[in-house]
Amino acid sequence: MDSEIIYSAVGIVIFIIIVIMTMRSNVVEIVQSKEEKRADIVNGYKKELQDALEPLKNDTDSRLAKKSEMLQRFNGELSLNIFFDKDELREIILELSQE
Repeated sequence: MDSEIIYSAVGIVIFIIIVIMTMRSNVVEIVQSKEEKRADIVNGYKKELQDALEPLKNDTDSRLAKKSEMLQRFNGELSLNIFFDKDELREIILELSQE
């Protein structure tokens, strides 16, 4: 009988410790919506495109070739991304090509 009381008390104490530790944990997972993820990806590509084209601003032919090369690479990467369908992919590439 005494052992049952001891096991019950230990069980209750362990349960209370687990509850307290769970309540004190500050782990907050930030979940982005599809639009936010899409915007982050597109902004990253825009920044990369601007950084690559900046040194070529005086050479139109080289700039056009580099831009075409990068847009093809972006298209390949985005086509493998699960967040975008074909219509969105077309819109993004069009948006990037106007930069």
